[in-house]
Amino acid sequence: MTQTPNTEPNSSASNDSRLNRSGRLFFKSLWQSVQNILSLKEGVDKEATSEGIRADVEFKGHAAWILVFSIFIASIGLNTGSVAVIIGAMLISPLMGPILGIGLAAGTNDVDLLTKSLKNFGVMVIISVIISTLYFFIVPTPEINLELKGRKEATLLAIAVAFFGGAAGIIAGSRSLKSNAVPGVAIATALMPPLCTVGFGLATGQWDYFFGALYLFFINSVFIALPTYLYIKYMRFPVKEFVEPKRELKVKRLIYSFVALIMIPSFFIFYNVLQQSFFATNAEAFLVKIENSLDNTGTSIIDRKVVYNKDHAQITIALMGDPVGDETEALWNSMLSDFGLERAQLNIRRPKDYSQEIQDLKNLTSEQSLAQSRMIYQGLIDQRNREIDSLKQRLDVKERARIDSKKLLQEIQLLTVDVEQAAFAQVIQVRENTLDTVPTFLIQWKLGTSSSKRAEDKDLLARWFQSSMKRPKVEVLDHRFE
Repeated sequence: MTQTPNTEPNSSASNDSRLNRSGRLFFKSLWQSVQNILSLKEGVDKEATSEGIRADVEFKGHAAWILVFSIFIASIGLNTGSVAVIIGAMLISPLMGPILGIGLAAGTNDVDLLTKSLKNFGVMVIISVIISTLYFFIVPTPEINLELKGRKEATLLAIAVAFFGGAAGIIAGSRSLKSNAVPGVAIATALMPPLCTVGFGLATGQWDYFFGALYLFFINSVFIALPTYLYIKYMRFPVKEFVEPKRELKVKRLIYSFVALIMIPSFFIFYNVLQQSFFATNAEAFLVKIENSLDNTGTSIIDRKVVYNKDHAQITIALMGDPVGDETEALWNSMLSDFGLERAQLNIRRPKDYSQEIQDLKNLTSEQSLAQSRMIYQGLIDQRNREIDSLKQRLDVKERARIDSKKLLQEIQLLTVDVEQAAFAQVIQVRENTLDTVPTFLIQWKLGTSSSKRAEDKDLLARWFQSSMKRPKVEVLDHRFE
């Protein structure tokens, strides 16, 4: 009887081999698909990109006038707090040209283009600061709004937006088929508003706005130029050739020195902003933990302040109500390390604790204790009265914040027919440990209302609401609702 050979092991090995080969082919195909999707080299027009950037570096004629107009538009937007106006200024601003030129020059060893870009960039910055300073010096000092405050300091998010926005700009600009990404980059990176805020700080003598906005503008500019430089190097754009090797070596050393001079301080700045961001996040989590621990107790936090400094960071809280004990303070200080705040100092402002004085009264004779007991108890009464007054003020603020919107609009329409929309807000001011509120009315006028009519009606509305609300000060401000 003939036996059939057993082929199962060979068949199993063959199946495993086919499965392995199919798996390798699948992942290879998947990897190729990912490479095709993420490839930057396809559709790049290096020559046209270089020519376009070089053309945008030019600063004369129409470019100078466009810069002047964009400065005025941005200054008006910051003055009125209008986001739409600020975006319009960023769209037409030519500031991106020299910044991209700096990145291209550094990436292609073109010292002539680098010199030209830096020169035009400096001229643009000086003109922008001068014109915005003149604007804010001539117009009435504006109220500090969110748009001005937002350009006062560099943040981690602002740096990230500048870097990724610069990367998107150079990638989109290098395509043979152009897209609409570059205007979006101009909006996202926000170069013009910080420069105009520099002018605001200079015109009004508010140096924190001057230096903070200048700092923000510088860091934004660097982190826009950085991805341009990296992209030019990665895509291997043609570098400038030199006949003399010594001249080429000298130029390369100059370019590398410039890149190091700009990038090294920028990374230190970035690291400091990163640390500040982490500190603010950790400090907020720490304060939330303390507030939760004070729930259902007689103590509450009425004020807080977080100040970051590399050598001496501080977290200050003001307490109201029952005083906390030394053990609680020690516990809070020990909690700092749990939130990565070992180097921070916790300052606690609290009402005076009279428990020791009261205990001392028990040890005095009746003749000695009479006068001192009066003083101690009067102090306790005064302390409680101050706390009650503070609570009354806070309740009064909340009560004043309540307003009937329908009644408000009806009253305004009775006084003037030129109002399109209106809104109301309470601006809280803290002066010498007291709270005060300023009722503020935001008015959008109908199209075509003259400036003289607006001024007359604003004065009328202010006097009317001062009388009806029985407040000595009421603000009526122009506003544009989006």
